Amino acid sequence: MVPSAASHDIRPRSFSGWPLSTAVELDAACPSFLSFVFCGAALKRQAIFSTLAALTRECPEALATRLRPFALTDDLNHQTSFKQIARALMATRAREILQAVFGDVPDGFLGVLSRIGDEPLRKPSLYFTLFEIFSDPQHRARRDVLRQRSGSITATHIEVISRLDPILVHRNVLNRLYGASQADDANAALALVRSTVSSATDETIRQSIENLGEKTDLGALFSRWLEKVDRPPVHLPVPEDDPDLAVVTSGVAMASLGRRFRNCAASRTLHLAQGAQVLLEWRHPPGLVAQCHRLTNGSWVLTEIYAKRNGLVDPEAAAALRGKLEALGIPALCSEDAHPRTRGIMNLLGQWGGTGHRHRLNEMEPELDGLEREIAEAGEVV
Repeated sequence: MVPSAASHDIRPRSFSGWPLSTAVELDAACPSFLSFVFCGAALKRQAIFSTLAALTRECPEALATRLRPFALTDDLNHQTSFKQIARALMATRAREILQAVFGDVPDGFLGVLSRIGDEPLRKPSLYFTLFEIFSDPQHRARRDVLRQRSGSITATHIEVISRLDPILVHRNVLNRLYGASQADDANAALALVRSTVSSATDETIRQSIENLGEKTDLGALFSRWLEKVDRPPVHLPVPEDDPDLAVVTSGVAMASLGRRFRNCAASRTLHLAQGAQVLLEWRHPPGLVAQCHRLTNGSWVLTEIYAKRNGLVDPEAAAALRGKLEALGIPALCSEDAHPRTRGIMNLLGQWGGTGHRHRLNEMEPELDGLEREIAEAGEVV
């Protein structure tokens, strides 16, 4: 005998999305099926949604055959497959339904399904992903993190935990990611740390994740690791013992450069780790910092020159630096030198920024230097 939907003392809750069209077909074969699902408890609904997900992968006849032994009625052999499935779903407990769908009900699987709630997962494949997490021993850590999580389980949690690198499978990571693409980003950041930081072993990374403070996000975690970068993926064509130039090749050296020049060099370790950008220090007084970018063909180009505290760059020192780099095969990116008084025109028109505007080799710099001297001399006279 099939339980009546009216016997359930549960408020009806509708659902939408991918399962609805198949549920309507089942209701056409077995009237009252939809009302039964609408009034079902959360776990029973999820078992039914799992069955509807299975129908996206296999023929109704095969599923009906597996459900038949769990049904309480004896007349299923003489009904259509959809009617058999609908009647079996209405008469069978959630555990037996899942046994028929997946072939097994691993420990903890029912509990997590019940925590998904009343709505179906947004993709039918996620039911099979969840089952694999609980049935495959190699996913034991993923299973444990899902079970340990407090509150409801969502499709996002399942997607994220299934995609994370094993080292990142931890409640502190799951609680800080809000989509599958973010999980992919975290995996990429981890790969970057592993490849560029010699001290980043699996054990030390796991420990840093375990010790994450409540208010620390994953961006801060990976930034702290990249501050230790000591194996940059690319190298500038500058000899290690060059008397004029020192290439900055580690996070420690970047921090030291930032302290000595009072600039933001320490915040650019990510670019060094990615192999997109390298900083060099001009050894001769007053000292300069050159910023070089890598091109798609593997060569390099000088894009910026900075003085201490991001002040005015001495034109003669900048010219010597540029000449040295050009001799090493690193040309400068075209800046405002391409047109007379470009910076003056940009200032007049209210345009700021741009790449290569800090080469400081046009006529503007001598004029500014001269103006500063005139102001200083006038102050002395007064």
